[in-house]
Amino acid sequence: MKIRKSTGERVFDSFNVIILFLFCLTILYPFVQQIMLSISPPSEARLIGLHLYVKNPTLDAYKRIFFSGVIFEAYYWTILRTIIGTILTVLVSAMISYPLSKRYLWGRKLWMWLVVFTMFFSGGLVPTYLLVRSLHLTNTIWSLVLPGMLSAFNIIIIRNYFSSLPEELEESARMDGANDIFIFFRIIMPLSTPVIATITLWTMVWHWNSWFDAMIYITNDKIKVLQVVLRQTLNDASQMSGMNELLALNEIEMAGQLYTPESVKSAILIVVVLPILCVYPFLQKYFVKGIMIGAVKG
Repeated sequence: MKIRKSTGERVFDSFNVIILFLFCLTILYPFVQQIMLSISPPSEARLIGLHLYVKNPTLDAYKRIFFSGVIFEAYYWTILRTIIGTILTVLVSAMISYPLSKRYLWGRKLWMWLVVFTMFFSGGLVPTYLLVRSLHLTNTIWSLVLPGMLSAFNIIIIRNYFSSLPEELEESARMDGANDIFIFFRIIMPLSTPVIATITLWTMVWHWNSWFDAMIYITNDKIKVLQVVLRQTLNDASQMSGMNELLALNEIEMAGQLYTPESVKSAILIVVVLPILCVYPFLQKYFVKGIMIGAVKG
């Protein structure tokens, strides 16, 4: 039976659609703007205003980025860091959260208090750097993975999700002779796909976008992540922009330079952001479910 909506309900739904449409435009427009700028020739990239259409598109800005070879090395180190960091963070966080979810754990409240304590108090930047340096982790991939491997917030979310699982599942498995390791990897982890996918997405995005730790722990030019390359490119493009202001537009095009600092900045921004955007849709369906279930259980 079809339920007819009242006039007020139809007005309310129409208002929601308009608001959501405008909200989507505010998110989509900057991304489209950067794509158009990245393929714009100098004559169009320097125009002030909206860039939603390009008359003479060019890929010279992307050629400028990829032909240098630096971006491929940055991709390698960023992907390596993201994979290792995500696997270790999810695995170790889940292994810590599992015993904390058990009511019979001795000193359970004390251990949870120690975990929550780290959310409000930390050692600080300088002691952390001295610790990493004393462990001889600088200029290695482990300096980007180990210091941020554990997050108290992730542990609390996973622990609450584990607490919501029926205890009868473990009891029946123990009656069949299963031990804790078998139960954790063969029963608990497969049933915790929503929260595991959520933590995986959070960790991947954090590692992909992180740059400050790479800037202070890595001094070797051969180990550069994408965000550091992006930062250096933005600085170089800003300096190049100041130099190009002294040149006429026709002089730049006559020199064979079919890109501007603005197009280079937009191109590398697209190159950095696009991979993580491609991963997000595959984990989105677990995102809300993992957060909600992991947040409501005490």
